[in-house]
Amino acid sequence: MSTKKNNYLITVVPLVKIPFLRNQSFFYSHSKNLKEGTLVKISFGKRNLKGIVLKSQKDFPRKGNLHIKQIKEVEEENFLSTEQIKLAKKVAEYYLVSLGLILKTIVPSRTKERKNLSQKMKTLSSNKLLLNNSQLKTAKKILNSKNQLPFLLFAPASSGKTNLYIYLIQKFIQKNKQILILVPELTILIQDKERYQKYFPQEEIGILHGKISKGKIFSFWQKIKQGKIKIILGTRQAVWAPFKKLGLIIIDEEQDISFKQWDMNPRYDARQVALILSNIYKAKVVLGSATPRIEDYYLTQKKFYQLITLPKLRKKKTETIIVDMRKEYYQKGKKQKTISVFSQTLKDEISYYLKQKQQIMLLINRQGMSAFSVCNNCGSVLRCPRCERALVYQKEGNYQCLHCNYQTDIFPVCSQCQGVNFHNYGIGTQKIEKEIKKIFPSAKIKRVDNQTMKSSIKSQEELWKDFSQKKVDILIGTQMITKAWDLSSIGLIGIIDTDSLFDWPDFFTNERAFSFISQAKGRLNRLGNQISGKIILQTFHPEEEILKWIKEDNYLKFYKEEIEDRQKLFFPPFSQIIKLVYQNKIPQKVNEKTEKIYQQLKKNLAEKEKETFRLIPPFDPLVSKIRGRWRKQIILQIPKNEKIPFFWKKIISSLDSAWIVDVDPVNLS
Repeated sequence: MSTKKNNYLITVVPLVKIPFLRNQSFFYSHSKNLKEGTLVKISFGKRNLKGIVLKSQKDFPRKGNLHIKQIKEVEEENFLSTEQIKLAKKVAEYYLVSLGLILKTIVPSRTKERKNLSQKMKTLSSNKLLLNNSQLKTAKKILNSKNQLPFLLFAPASSGKTNLYIYLIQKFIQKNKQILILVPELTILIQDKERYQKYFPQEEIGILHGKISKGKIFSFWQKIKQGKIKIILGTRQAVWAPFKKLGLIIIDEEQDISFKQWDMNPRYDARQVALILSNIYKAKVVLGSATPRIEDYYLTQKKFYQLITLPKLRKKKTETIIVDMRKEYYQKGKKQKTISVFSQTLKDEISYYLKQKQQIMLLINRQGMSAFSVCNNCGSVLRCPRCERALVYQKEGNYQCLHCNYQTDIFPVCSQCQGVNFHNYGIGTQKIEKEIKKIFPSAKIKRVDNQTMKSSIKSQEELWKDFSQKKVDILIGTQMITKAWDLSSIGLIGIIDTDSLFDWPDFFTNERAFSFISQAKGRLNRLGNQISGKIILQTFHPEEEILKWIKEDNYLKFYKEEIEDRQKLFFPPFSQIIKLVYQNKIPQKVNEKTEKIYQQLKKNLAEKEKETFRLIPPFDPLVSKIRGRWRKQIILQIPKNEKIPFFWKKIISSLDSAWIVDVDPVNLS
C-alpha cells in the first residue's frame, strides 16, 4: 500500500493541447486541499506547465509503488471561477478542442501593469439620455422578457441603437449587474469607448482586446473579478473575462465575421461563446445589426430568437447610383485607350462633395497597386513561392504576398521562363491613392489598409481622430473603414470595384457583399448632416439582382432568396459544418492522408445517416499552398440540432497536429 498522511489527490488540467477525447485531467499530490479554479505549476511529461485545479480529494491507499507527481507550486487560489470552468468545458465540447487549450486562452499572464503617470481619468459628462417611443418600447420589451431566448435587434443605420444600449446598460447597473459589449473591430471600439464614457465613469469601464499590454489586461481582469468594473467593452477576447454578476450581453454588428477566430487555435466564435455564457449566468443577450446574419434571422422565424426592430430616426433616403463601367471602357462601340479606375460620374461627385466641405470614402477590396501580375514573355502569373498566391505590386517597386508577407526584390524573375518584365492587372488601395492624388492634388488624402494600419490601437486611434476632426478629405480603404462610423460630415462613398465583392466562390459571399455595401451605405445621412449623401457602385454587371435589393434597402427580399438557396444546398442554418484541413510540404502525402481519413469517415456512416449527414470528398481550397505547405480539405455537414456521430468525433480526435479542425468555418474555399 502506498499513501501519505494528510495528502490530497488534486485533479489538474494542464494548460496545453491534448486530443479532446483523451483524458484532459491528471492526478497530482499536494499537502493541502485546493479549491476548484486554483492556478498551479506542474510537471507534465518533460515540461513544466501551468494547470487549473478541477477538484481535490483525500488521498487513499494504493497498491504497488504507483508514484504520483507533486504539485510544484500554488500560484493563486480561486484564480478561475466555477462559471469560467463550466464555460471552458462547454466551449471545448462544442469546438472539438482540448479543455487545456481553452483554459490556456482564458488564463491571462499575471503581470503587473506599467502605470502611465501622465494618464488622466476623464471627467464624466452630464449627458441626459433621451429615447423616442420606439426605442423605449423596444427597451421595455427586452427588460420585461421572462424567457432566456436571445434578442435579434434588426435596426438600420441611424436608428439609435447606441442610445438603446446605453439605456439598457443603465438599468442593469442599477441591478448591480455587469454588462459585456462585444464589437468586431478596434475602429468601432475606439468610437464606443468615447460614447460610453459620456454616460458612465471611466473607472467602471474595462477595455479588452488583443492589442493592449498583458499588464493592462491583468489589471482589468482583477477589477472585473472584484466587480469594480461594471462595463466590459471589447473585441472577441472579452468573452473570457472573469465576470462576477453578468446580466447583459450586447453583440454589436453581429453579422461581422471578425467575431470568429479563424486563423489559429482555438477556432472559436465569440458569438457562440457569448450564447453559452448567457446560459451559465442567466444573462440577457441582444444581437444588433442592420444586416443580420442569414442564420440568425432564420432563428427568429423559427422562434428560437426574439425579433425586435427599430425604425430609422431620419426618413431621408440615401441615393444609390449604379455605374455601368462597360460604358466607360467602350464608347461608340470602341474600347478606350486610356481608362481611369474612376468613372466620370464618381469624379464629378467627388468634386461636388469636396466643394461642399464634405468627406469622402473610397472603398476597394484589395490592397497594393494591383490584383495580379503577368509575365510579358510567357503569360505566367507571378506567384508567391510559399503560398502559390498571386503577388501584388507595391508602389515601392517590388512585389508582395499579402498572405504571408513574402517580398521579392526590385527585379523579380518569372519562375517559368526567367523573364523579368511583367504587366500589372487589377486595382488596389495604393493604385487608387496614386490616381486620386493626380485628379485632386489639393485634397487631403489618407490610405487605410493592413499595411498602413499595422492593426495597432494607436494607429486606429490616430485614424479616428484625424477623420473625425476633418483633417482628411478623402479616405481610401478596405472593408475595415465601413463599420459603425457615425459622422455627419461623410457625404459620398464610392465602391471602386463592386464586382470583386462577389468573386469569391463561397456560399457566404453574397451575404458578406450585401452586408459590406449596406454597412458602407449606412455611414451616410447621419444625424446632423444637412447635405444628402450618395453611394456610387462601379460595376461591370449592373443587371445583378442583389444590387437592386441593395439599392432598395430590401434585406427581406435578399434573405428570402438566400435562405432558399441555402436549403437546397444543405448549408447553414440547415446544417452545421465542420471543415477538416490537412497541410504538408509534400503534395502526395496530402492526397494520401486526406483520402484515408475521408474513407474512414465515409465507412462508418450508417445507411440511415447517409440520408441526412453529408460528407464532401477531399478537395483543394482556393489557396492550396500557404507558407510552403500544401492543403486539402474535407467538409462534414451535420443536420442542425443533431449530435456529431461519436465515431466521427473519435476519428477527428485521432488526427495529428498537421490537421486543422474548424467547427462553423467562415468560408469553405
